[in-house]
Amino acid sequence: QTPGLSVVIANKPVGVRCVGSFASSTLEMKTQKHYECSRGVEKLFCRPLTKLDTGCAGLCALAISPEPLEQQADLESLSICYNFTVLVHGQVPETWKNGIYAKVPTKGVRQWKRQKTEDSGADDHDSSITLSTTAIDLDNAIFINSLDVLSISGAEQQDEQCISTLTVSSCHDEGRMANVIPYILRKLEYPVVCDRFAKREYSRLPRKMKNVLK
Repeated sequence: QTPGLSVVIANKPVGVRCVGSFASSTLEMKTQKHYECSRGVEKLFCRPLTKLDTGCAGLCALAISPEPLEQQADLESLSICYNFTVLVHGQVPETWKNGIYAKVPTKGVRQWKRQKTEDSGADDHDSSITLSTTAIDLDNAIFINSLDVLSISGAEQQDEQCISTLTVSSCHDEGRMANVIPYILRKLEYPVVCDRFAKREYSRLPRKMKNVLK
């Protein structure tokens, strides 16, 4: 192990970027300054090992070293797996309690808007999501597991609304998982609560359920 090399875990709040030396407010710079002060040294190098979207809170792993970290062999053996807790509209299938795999789309990971493919002009948003009960390499897939379902009935039986709690795990490390996961679940017709593309589903929730979600 490289002398002075440490791997630390930091709690990233919503609104803070993981990577970047362009501002003192990024998690990378905050962590670097913290350990420079705590160790009483003038200069340390910091490298985020995990990436979360700016709008996503969670635990992040970072490496701290007195030497540049771009070619640290000690870090190459690390295996990083992301674990998210996700609320979705609707009651997911019972089979999801045993876990289900879904491949991460190979095109258009950043699904902000409808885009035309170069080959056929087809809508890339209409690409299907492949599900499997057989284990898939999580470097290019997510593993979805159903934990619980919250159900509230209205005056009529058809007014029943459900919110399912899922855990989603993946080793896909492009730093856009808070965008990839809602895209996949939206294609599976279980949109994430508060997804910008699921405002209609959220508006249908009874006030009592919205208060619970807050």
